[in-house]
Order: sequence, then structure tokens, then C-alpha cells
Amino acid sequence: MFNIKKILLLLFFISTSLIGHKIPGMTLTSKLIDENKIEIKGFNKRSQKLLDGNKIKLFSQVNNRVLFEGYLNKGFLETRIPKEPYMIFMYVGEQDVVIEGLAPKSGYEGIYASKTNRAFKYTLVLSLLFVFTTIFLISKNLLKQRKAKL
Repeated sequence: MFNIKKILLLLFFISTSLIGHKIPGMTLTSKLIDENKIEIKGFNKRSQKLLDGNKIKLFSQVNNRVLFEGYLNKGFLETRIPKEPYMIFMYVGEQDVVIEGLAPKSGYEGIYASKTNRAFKYTLVLSLLFVFTTIFLISKNLLKQRKAKL
């Protein structure tokens, strides 16, 4: 049987594990410098110490290609704003950080469709396909059963 010491020890380990995952790690911010430039800043949340030498990549949200690659220099990196929606990715080891990139003041060139609507439509079509297939198979089995009774 379980005794109270084992249960308390188990609860202690679970709670320390949960608290350990709440410790703040690294963070990434970006701000507009001028119309076509952004400043990316990486730092430790707890100590506010700036990161140095961490790899930064800007990924396209349209087709996942790398738009820019660079390294933080004393916590900062300046770059041009891409012409399409992008994500900023900072390599920190086990705590990689991703944020959405800022749009230029004039907006992005071109029109980019939302992927969420496309995913909803695909899911809806597949769900309806499964429902109609199920109804068809059930009705087919019922007709077979009626013919067998006659």
C-alpha cells in the first residue's frame, strides 16, 4: 500500500518540476527604427542581461524560407524589414524563442492569404466526406439486410 511519506515525496517532486518550468528564460523584442529597419533585442528575462552572439533568423510566413540570418552583437541586431510577413527566431539552445515580426509602416507588398481559413476549409470538406461516406455505407448495409429478409 501507499504510505503518506511516498505520496508527499511524489507531490514534492511534481510541484518542483512545475515551478522549475515557470522560471523565466530568454526573451526577444523588436522595434521599428525607421520606415524599413527594425532593431532586434535579446535578453534574459530575470536578470535583464543582454545576450551576445545568439543566432537570429527571419523566416517567411509565406513559404518558410530564410529571409535573413545574423547574430546579436551586445544584445542588439539591426536589419531591414522583409517585404513579406515573417517570424523572428532566436537560437538559445533548449529555449529557442520565436516572435512575429513587425510590418513596415507602408505595409507588405502583395496580398497574402491567411492559412487558418484554408485549414478550416480542408477540415470541413474532409469531415463532410467522412459523414457522407458513413451515411452511404449504413444505407447500403440496410438495403442488403432488407433484401436478405425478402
